[in-house]
Amino acid sequence: MEKTNDNMTTREEAISWLKANRYILTSSIKFTPEQIKYFFASYNLITGESKPVVGCGRCILNMKQRLRAEFEKIENAMTTYTVYLTAKGTYTFKETGKPVAYIRAANETAAKEQLEIMKKQAKTNVQ
Repeated sequence: MEKTNDNMTTREEAISWLKANRYILTSSIKFTPEQIKYFFASYNLITGESKPVVGCGRCILNMKQRLRAEFEKIENAMTTYTVYLTAKGTYTFKETGKPVAYIRAANETAAKEQLEIMKKQAKTNVQ
């Protein structure tokens, strides 16, 4: 399971976490406490609901089905943004340098948020 920070606050973070942990939506698994926490946080951020964390198997199955449907809508509505690495070693959407990654986002604002996250992670990895 891919880790994420404890304060998942945006829909884009929830989508990103679910993409990295997509098997949760398609497999029958026993959730760890961390997985169930992020699963419910993602569900609430993506759907706009505020379901409390429960262990009801039928509830979780229904939530998985809803998230798969929401995911399909999101995937169909997303735009791909190319990320370039500049000569100075920074990430940008401007066509300079070589393309190094792609960000799929619903709009430009969400894409910029993801780019900022990439930049922060790159800084953390360098230090």
